[in-house]
Amino acid sequence: MFDQVTVVAFDLDDTLWPCMPTLHRAEEALYQFLQQRFPRITENFAPDQMIELRRDFCTRDKRYMVDMSAMRYDFLHHIGELHDYDGEQVSQQGFDVFFEARQQVEFYDDVLPCLQRLQQRFRLGAISNGNASIEHVGLGHLFEHSVSASDLQVAKPDPLIYEHFAERFDASPQEIIYVGDHPAYDVVGSSEAGYHAVWINREQVPWPEHLPDPRHQVTDLHELEALLDPDTAGR
Repeated sequence: MFDQVTVVAFDLDDTLWPCMPTLHRAEEALYQFLQQRFPRITENFAPDQMIELRRDFCTRDKRYMVDMSAMRYDFLHHIGELHDYDGEQVSQQGFDVFFEARQQVEFYDDVLPCLQRLQQRFRLGAISNGNASIEHVGLGHLFEHSVSASDLQVAKPDPLIYEHFAERFDASPQEIIYVGDHPAYDVVGSSEAGYHAVWINREQVPWPEHLPDPRHQVTDLHELEALLDPDTAGR
């Protein structure tokens, strides 16, 4: 079934680690930094109010839908100037704090051992709409290439991001398996781009009824190994 496959590509958030705990910790680290360094901001906005303000700010520019780093940087600049601080200083320092904390992920237990085995047989890569960095999270030695929405200013499920990834590997879509948790962005998007799509459903959630059923489904990377090669999985 997968005889032609030479590349296994992954989504990152909620595929290799849980996303929301990571983001919550990063938001808390940023808020604590602002409390210490730019207190007028936190005197006016509690943590949940800051999040609501940022969500509202996101709607100001379509670019923010594909570049989360630019959105957070610009938001910090905006809120800094709103409180009579140097906006550039707030954005530079605040974003650095957030970005560093955002990379402190906690991998699912199956991820590292499975990736290390897969890397012996396949070329590995990542496609993500977020701003996690494979180098900063500790996967740079396993992944050959990583493509993010901010790189191309297009986000999954746009076919351009999948086409660019294939070009980076000099591979045809039929040579690539893509593994992700999001039914539309990851599974339908990569399938329509010609990839072999695998839905990783760690939380056992129901598949959306309005989407075509996934051809391949796993609950973790051990099952992915078994799918790719039943005879050698887990060895």
